[in-house]
Amino acid sequence: MLSIKLDPGQQLDKYLASAAAALRGVLKASEDEGVLRIASYPSPEALPAAAIMFSLMSRRSFDVIATVSPTPPQYIVEPTVLIGFNSPINYSNENVHDQVIVIGNNINEPPPLNATYIAGSGSVGSIVYFLLKSANETSVDPDYAVLAISSSYASPYSDQAGRLSGLDKLLVSALANDDKVSLFTLTSLKSYRPHILSTCSSISETIDPYFPGLTGDPDACQRLFDSLGLSDLARKRQSVMNEDELSSTAKAVLTYVKDRVKGSYEITDFVGGLYLASDKLVINDPREALSLLEFSGDLWGLASALSLASNYDEEYVQAASQLSKISRYVAEIVSTAKLVDLGLMTGFKTYSIKGLGSETPLLIVWRALKLLGYVEPQSLLAVEHEDGLLLSLMQVHEALGRAGLQRVVSLPGSEVRGLRLWVPKEK
Repeated sequence: MLSIKLDPGQQLDKYLASAAAALRGVLKASEDEGVLRIASYPSPEALPAAAIMFSLMSRRSFDVIATVSPTPPQYIVEPTVLIGFNSPINYSNENVHDQVIVIGNNINEPPPLNATYIAGSGSVGSIVYFLLKSANETSVDPDYAVLAISSSYASPYSDQAGRLSGLDKLLVSALANDDKVSLFTLTSLKSYRPHILSTCSSISETIDPYFPGLTGDPDACQRLFDSLGLSDLARKRQSVMNEDELSSTAKAVLTYVKDRVKGSYEITDFVGGLYLASDKLVINDPREALSLLEFSGDLWGLASALSLASNYDEEYVQAASQLSKISRYVAEIVSTAKLVDLGLMTGFKTYSIKGLGSETPLLIVWRALKLLGYVEPQSLLAVEHEDGLLLSLMQVHEALGRAGLQRVVSLPGSEVRGLRLWVPKEK
């Protein structure tokens, strides 16, 4: 029965030691009972954290069951770790019958017996990383350190310019001094792996942010730079450019996308500070990793997203190698999308995309349409499916927050299907 708050400062190590002891208690119970359940809240912030926890716990001697849900399990009957859940948790001695740890950002209620609540001033990815390192129960791969920063980018502890705060700032500071990670920062276009790929390869493979006319089309990018007399920069990595070259590259792309965005945009939508890791690591770009987890989870479910981390030497390498194909697919959907205004759902504007089905990566596509000015920030994107509408839980959360997500999942007849939500059409 512990409630622990992790904040940067002199007391952090002390509270981390208490949190680590609680985790070791859950793992001891898992070894005795042969099972550990990991349940994740369906948000982009929680997904990388759940992937890290699942990947490392899967190396242990017990079975690991991973699930995703917009609400905590009603009963705890086996050793459990909950990731990304905030108050209200609503646990008591009546419904908690085994060891449980709840990890979130904002937990303000007392835990019952057998429960430990761990909150912190940081993303759940940073909390999970520090917790696992402190518990010292298993070696934490440097690739998972990079994946923890993916959670940072999806949290309130990262601003639009890429600056981190709280525990996340401590995390990147520590990783900058870790020779296995060799984390560094680059202020450039927000494209994937700019320290490894040429500028046009990097831009064309990036699906978030969506570069209209350039995402999915490296030839169009090359033609743009050729027309401006910047052919050499198109084939150069941004990480080796000087300030004038970085400025020319950003100006060329920003001028190009300006005419393709409906309304205005912020420079920080496309340019900002990036944290990048050694090219010796498989997972070396946390923003790319976040997009791949979101894309895989949205289309194929939680197991697919988790496999990118648990078997990253094969699965992540394969997924990253498909980014040129993925980006073309996303660009085709976005550039040809025929939006249908479905009116209001629980008070929020809802759109569907005519002619598309469950194979649509709703979160990534919605972000692109929002950036282009075609849908509102507080809107829902769906596809028609089985006489109803199929939505992405992560997209609903990102657009409406936790309270909005609860309103949508409470609609009569709605069904949570992994990271998706099916809602029957109104008669």
